Amino acid sequence: MNANYDVIIIGGGAAGFFTAINIAENNSKLKIAILERGKDVLSKVRVSGGGRCNVTHACFIPNELVKFYPRGEKELKGPFHQFCSGDTIEWFERHGVELKIEDDGRMFPVTDSSQTII
Repeated sequence: MNANYDVIIIGGGAAGFFTAINIAENNSKLKIAILERGKDVLSKVRVSGGGRCNVTHACFIPNELVKFYPRGEKELKGPFHQFCSGDTIEWFERHGVELKIEDDGRMFPVTDSSQTII
């Protein structure tokens, strides 16, 4: 394996892949590696939302959105002011993934399959 990479991302989960995709789209000349210690990448994405992948919540006000994340409410306020649900929806649409809103506000791919996200 060639070990000459411009960017090395630790963790083959949703955040790692999201980061790698965005870096590659903004600078296609960079060589990117994602390192994952587990045997499978995106394994939590595969099972999230009962296998349907709960992508985000249909709440577009950062100070309200954080209330849906009780374990990270304080820490997520800043990031949600930079990239909120509307940005998430737009990002997935640009990548060919249509999302739908459930009655409780959770958002899933219209296919109801986490494989669509993967």
